[in-house]
Amino acid sequence: MKSKKRMKSVTKRHHILLIAILAIVAIFLIYNEIGKEVPQRIVPLKPDKKTEAIPKMAIVIDDLGPNKKIALEVFSIKAPLTLSVFPHEVYTSWITQEGHKRGYEIIGHIPMEAKIPHKLGKGGLYTWMKDEEILRTLDENIASISHIKGISNHMGSAFTEDERAMHALGLGLKKHRLFFLDSITTAKSVGANIAKIEGIKVFRRNVFLDESDNTNDIKVQWEKSIKIAQKKGYAILLAHARKNSIEFLKDAIANTKDVKVVHLSELVTP
Repeated sequence: MKSKKRMKSVTKRHHILLIAILAIVAIFLIYNEIGKEVPQRIVPLKPDKKTEAIPKMAIVIDDLGPNKKIALEVFSIKAPLTLSVFPHEVYTSWITQEGHKRGYEIIGHIPMEAKIPHKLGKGGLYTWMKDEEILRTLDENIASISHIKGISNHMGSAFTEDERAMHALGLGLKKHRLFFLDSITTAKSVGANIAKIEGIKVFRRNVFLDESDNTNDIKVQWEKSIKIAQKKGYAILLAHARKNSIEFLKDAIANTKDVKVVHLSELVTP
């Protein structure tokens, strides 16, 4: 009888001990989980001056299309350039497709009527055209240029001052969802106003790199564009597909830390 009581007592003590051990383990686990949920204080990093935004520059190379050799020289510039290509030229298709493959942005360089008469060639737009003819010619131009994102005007001092003609152009660009780069060949261009009316994106040229083909003059224009970019946060630089311009840009882009070269469409302008 005493033996049975002793066994019950031992069993009871074992049960109490087991319960105590389980309670300790449970408390430990709960405390550990609570500790995990305590939010850690995040110390904000100070901005690194090296990663701060630098001014952007869009470099547009005009007059591409008639010459394959000069296009290959442009392709030697390893930067996100915007290539402005004539419609319906011998190498228009090849340049636009090859340029797109290499990461360049493609826009159409559309010949437009100047105040001083010039032969525009196929795809030219004139103020004497009816709206329907402007729209049809623009459609044909756009169809000849692969991967097109927008257009710019080649010459066009007369056309870009004509509100009716530019209104028709704006309608065509809106239909194709393209932007307009105004080369500003006349201070009286209505391009920006028409673009706002039609709700299309418009860019305005800031600097011509090579109105003069002299290397020193080109350098002066480059430095001017840098200053504009630093003041406005961006600059749009137009350059022609010429040997001196290409050689200068190749070196200048590779060595500049003052601006970041980007596609034209990447700019955010007022």
